[in-house]
Amino acid sequence: MSDPWPLPGADRWRRIVRSMGETLPVNKFESGAPRSRKMPTISNPLLIGGLGVAAVGAGAAVKYLKPMAASRQDQQLLKLLQAKLERVPGLADVGVETKQSFGKPLLVRTSVELLQMPVSPTDLLERVARYVWDGAPKSPVALQVRLSSPGEQWTLKDLDFPDEVARPHELYERFGAPASDPTWKP
Repeated sequence: MSDPWPLPGADRWRRIVRSMGETLPVNKFESGAPRSRKMPTISNPLLIGGLGVAAVGAGAAVKYLKPMAASRQDQQLLKLLQAKLERVPGLADVGVETKQSFGKPLLVRTSVELLQMPVSPTDLLERVARYVWDGAPKSPVALQVRLSSPGEQWTLKDLDFPDEVARPHELYERFGAPASDPTWKP
């Protein structure tokens, strides 16, 4: 039987072709193969313990501190809206939910439920959007406002926004800079 690779250095290629059928773990090498690099290891027990404590502390901080900050923002905006809308006839419920994600502005979802729709729902919708835009603890914010009564529902799309969620640059074009940060520009 003739050798398929009679050239010098072919032994290396034979091993590669043969090992393609076998998958070795990342940190394991064929027996007899020279190790070209050493895997990094952490062998100091104090360092391992310190990293473990830091990981547990960071996990606890993310888990417990972020929801508290979000609930404080929700409560602050809810109190503001309830104070501003207390004279609206037929007001049944006001709800506020904030959602924060990395690299994006704070999203404030507001829902106002009425027993009967007022004469001008678009005016009320615009006032609610303006109150949240100006009263948000962090600016800029993106808004989603929903006004509902039995059988009817109004969103920011009814105020000629392109979507149900108004982005900060769209709100800036309509209302100007927020009261919480008058120097902000998109």
